[in-house]
Amino acid sequence: MPLKGHSLFSNSFFIFIIRFFPSLANLVVVIWYSRHLSLEAYGNYQHFWIQLYVIYPLACFGIHVLIITYSRGLIINLMRRIGRQYYVMYGLWVAGLSAVFAWLQWGALNISFVVPFLFLASFSFAMILESLLIVFRNYTSLTIISILYSVGFAVIHWYVLAHGFSLELLFVYLLILTVCRLGVYLGIALFNVKQHTVGEGDEVIAINTIRNLWLHLGVYDVIQILFNWIDKFIISLVLTAQLSAIYVNGSRNIPILPLLLSAAGSAVLIQLAGGKREDEAADMIRLMNQTGKILSAIIFPVFFFLLFFRQELIVTFLTDKYLLAVPIFMVSILVLPLRAYSFTTVLQKMHKGAIINTGAVADLLFACGLMYPLYKWLGLPGVALSFVISTYFQSAYYLYYAAKSLNSSPLKLIPYANWLVKLIVYATMFIVIHYVCTEYFTVKISLILGMAMMVVITIISFLFELNKGKRDVSI
Repeated sequence: MPLKGHSLFSNSFFIFIIRFFPSLANLVVVIWYSRHLSLEAYGNYQHFWIQLYVIYPLACFGIHVLIITYSRGLIINLMRRIGRQYYVMYGLWVAGLSAVFAWLQWGALNISFVVPFLFLASFSFAMILESLLIVFRNYTSLTIISILYSVGFAVIHWYVLAHGFSLELLFVYLLILTVCRLGVYLGIALFNVKQHTVGEGDEVIAINTIRNLWLHLGVYDVIQILFNWIDKFIISLVLTAQLSAIYVNGSRNIPILPLLLSAAGSAVLIQLAGGKREDEAADMIRLMNQTGKILSAIIFPVFFFLLFFRQELIVTFLTDKYLLAVPIFMVSILVLPLRAYSFTTVLQKMHKGAIINTGAVADLLFACGLMYPLYKWLGLPGVALSFVISTYFQSAYYLYYAAKSLNSSPLKLIPYANWLVKLIVYATMFIVIHYVCTEYFTVKISLILGMAMMVVITIISFLFELNKGKRDVSI
């Protein structure tokens, strides 16, 4: 079965767009609230979200990730085969975690128990249904819902801040918005399930195989969330609030780039979920190379822009009181080139969940082991460096086993020659751009010009790779 390049791009684009708008709205709110709320009020606001993002993966426990792995027919058949008692058990599991989350918010923020309880439950179910609708390819509906939700999210934050900030009132309004999104998702999902007729071409996989992959993906998802937050959590416990704030701002993830990687990985899995192929390994290698080339056309220019304009970014958006965050930010973004490749996609497709989790656990333990010695040597940038180093080792581990599972060599799975040329070209370009901008213009104008050049370079590079991929191979 041929895999069309425009299909891969279309799937990646829509999955990215669906998740882009909520991420953008959240970024705008974070900047706005950090400037207008007191440190205590902003800290309480972030307290809610940090604990939500840590607990909701436990509630989903890999279901939202597992769904993307399989075809629509298999998922629907599986839903129909699962006994009612398992749905009840899962509902109780989510309710229990929602109670824990609600208790934590009630104790720390003095928010009514009901609001965070319903918030976590509705948020978790919405994440699962969103993945289901992506498999159904309801991209238009999901895009419209995403835009409306994002606008509502931003408007609610603006309204509450403008009319006397109340944390509980804010999350009551956000709960209503989240429940509305969940209701619409549920209605569309039920319609799709009822419309589907079981066909002979539907893929069939043993329940034990699916269950094993689900357990591995659930553990992996939880570990990944912990990996993203453990450094910030530890620093908040052992250092002052001021140093903690500097570290958190310096090590903040660039929100759009993980969305690109997730969208590309999901699109590859969707492309490969349509049944058996004559040479699935070759198809997978071609797809991974193509996505690596396309992603690098976006991520590499962004990386070099952030690297060379790091001080201008911090000063402009966070003010000069966060200058100490600049070296932390510089170290943290060294991991960005790895975001041009989804190292777990092949392993997920090949049901190598044990390998994925072994790498995730080793990554977390290695990073935690490096934290203290590197902190003693380099200070706070050393803490960030420990997670960068461990991530590079983890990526090499995943690449080795992905190649082994496809009976190939690691170098065949990645477009290393393409990447090397881009790294040299983009590095040279941004060294020149940064020098010219900072030599002749003010900080703000330099930043604007740098961003404009980044956008132009990214668009040209992306279109070049997209057109080249269509010419070279029909994927």
